[in-house]
Amino acid sequence: MTTIQINPIIVPKNTGQLKSINFYLVIIEEKVILIDAGEDNQQCWDALFKKLKEIRLNIHDIDAILLTHNHSDHTGLVNAIRKIHDVPVYAHKDAIIRLKRERTFLETRVKFYENLFKEMGCGEEADKQVQRLKSAIDENAHHTIKGEIISFEEGDSLYGFDIYEVPGHAPDHVMFWHNKSNSMFVGDHILKNSPTNALVECDQLGNMLPTLMIYEQSLKKLQSFDVEKSYPGHGELIKNTYTEVEGKLDRIEKKGERIKQKLTEPKTAAQIAKEMYGVRYDTLFPLIMSEIVGHLDRLQNLNEITVEKDEGIFYFSS
Repeated sequence: MTTIQINPIIVPKNTGQLKSINFYLVIIEEKVILIDAGEDNQQCWDALFKKLKEIRLNIHDIDAILLTHNHSDHTGLVNAIRKIHDVPVYAHKDAIIRLKRERTFLETRVKFYENLFKEMGCGEEADKQVQRLKSAIDENAHHTIKGEIISFEEGDSLYGFDIYEVPGHAPDHVMFWHNKSNSMFVGDHILKNSPTNALVECDQLGNMLPTLMIYEQSLKKLQSFDVEKSYPGHGELIKNTYTEVEGKLDRIEKKGERIKQKLTEPKTAAQIAKEMYGVRYDTLFPLIMSEIVGHLDRLQNLNEITVEKDEGIFYFSS
């Protein structure tokens, strides 16, 4: 039997809804694998070295870095590690354009959100968010992963892990499954006690992805595994994965019903968001609009609501 030693690196985080940044040093088949790479900050860097010291290893012992998805709080230490140790980095094939922060794609993505927010009837807060996205193209250039990224896709196996695609939170999101220990490294696919984790995104051509519906299918995929423990990118380790998934699927259904109840007359997505979330519409604008747009898209696909366009703005009705 293949032995596996899982060494979580849990870095407390006191901002926003996330309570920690989690990444993992895994020793498997005599290889040392880093699954995800935290944020690009001193706290995560120190935590990595502390854990390496605890298990009597050093940074040159890391044989590979495997990334669950492209978000910068999962890729932050890659460049710093590679300055010291030229370790191979693996990511899903659809992550590479984002990890390399290709400018043409980033500009297409900003345009996608600008058009989406207009169609959803968003106002001043949308303009601020679009400006933030435009500024981030240059401001976040340091997040670009330097050097080669080796791509993988569903069906591939790496270092004893089987790879499964679970898009929804990100279009390139994957899980790493170790069958013999019934362990799943889930990234941000499921987080304990978290709200719906799907984020509205576009494909590489700037077309909106049916993110919530994709996420729902990805959750159901996880139900087919006999997972003893799931290792997430934030928060507590998940001991009862099936129950957690069931809860998230149930919350998707209930949130959809709540939104339908708001549609006694035609409303924009922004109007629904403001009614449901009040002042949080301003403070959590990107997350709230992601959730509302995803649910409206899902309900429309299920033929449970209708939509009409008037002067470039969508109005939804039950």
